[in-house]
Amino acid sequence: MVYRWRERNSNFTVWSASRSATVDKVKSHIAKRHRDCVTTDGVRLSWSCPYCDVASQSHDETSGLEDFKSHLFTHKKPLLESGVHVADDINGVGAVAVMCPVESTGADNARVHFLSPGDVVVIVTTNPANRIRLLDEKLDAWPEWTVIMTTKENPLSGLSGLELMNIPVEVVELKKQMGPGSLTETISRVIQEQESKGGKITFEFDVLTELISKGKLQRVFKFLHLLNGRLETANVLSHYFVDRERMASSMNVLDPVFDMRIKASGQLFLNES
Repeated sequence: MVYRWRERNSNFTVWSASRSATVDKVKSHIAKRHRDCVTTDGVRLSWSCPYCDVASQSHDETSGLEDFKSHLFTHKKPLLESGVHVADDINGVGAVAVMCPVESTGADNARVHFLSPGDVVVIVTTNPANRIRLLDEKLDAWPEWTVIMTTKENPLSGLSGLELMNIPVEVVELKKQMGPGSLTETISRVIQEQESKGGKITFEFDVLTELISKGKLQRVFKFLHLLNGRLETANVLSHYFVDRERMASSMNVLDPVFDMRIKASGQLFLNES
């Protein structure tokens, strides 16, 4: 189950599989918006609610601020929903840019979230063993079929302890010199093969940061535009990982090719656009 809280009259949305993590983030967000309602006088903290007539004072600044946050949340609690998916905002089809380091807890949580609806999973990655192990450990059950596309040599090394014969996974080895055009064609061919099986296809692309670093933005834009167009014709839900610290300015150029951009950090997914 995933929780969502969306602020009215703004673009701030938070999702998380943890209710407490969602509520804590919402409390901090609301309190920050209304920090002018809090004053300190020596060791005393005072606050007044912007939504009702309640006011309070405390000689403990920490507990006083927590009381303020908790009170504000009582007014905003009805906006908390459960049983949702980030992709509900794009009707389950389209491309999502996930801004976070590719190898991180936030990225792994995003992988599980975006891949879990898939009957067929397609992943482009340089760490195939890590992705296979994550799916094995975190999904309730394996997808009907999984395709791992990678340039890594010996892609299944490092998977000791897993009975690969019992896992419905196929590895497609990519040439390291493959350009964006050839990569689009290869992915399209894999998608076409999987379409005939029926069911929902979900797609993960781990290497966008490297692609941006090595290529011209105009070429990357064209690659993403063509690829996303092909994926959407197959009703695919796709997500692309981008290191937000390294690629913030580049993403301003590439933003039009994505249906949504979120930040993933720990247990939280945020849309603050």
